[in-house]
Amino acid sequence: MRAAALPAALAGASLFALALGALTGCGPREPLAPAAAYGRYCDRCHGDDGRGDPKAVRLNPRLDLVRSLMVGQGDAELIRERIADGHGAMPGFERKLSAEEIDDLSAYTLDRFAGAGEP
Repeated sequence: MRAAALPAALAGASLFALALGALTGCGPREPLAPAAAYGRYCDRCHGDDGRGDPKAVRLNPRLDLVRSLMVGQGDAELIRERIADGHGAMPGFERKLSAEEIDDLSAYTLDRFAGAGEP
């Protein structure tokens, strides 16, 4: 009789865990808008204006997206690759952002910062 009670208890615990997850917001999340993704993951190093912190840029000029060659040349594929895989000190974000979010963030980066340094 005890052996028969175990599967029922496990089934009940599984249903409870599923219900708890649904109530607490676990599961798939809504995609981040590109501006929100930039604010959450990029702003800290590249700054809101894409120019990075001046002290940090002196040590690593690549932080300045406005003066970046890949941004200036409109190299969307390389920007996408850097966001996904990282490069040097920059971490990759493919585990935090979906492929669609990375594509959108790449386009956002180009739209926002390409030509931003021109008069």
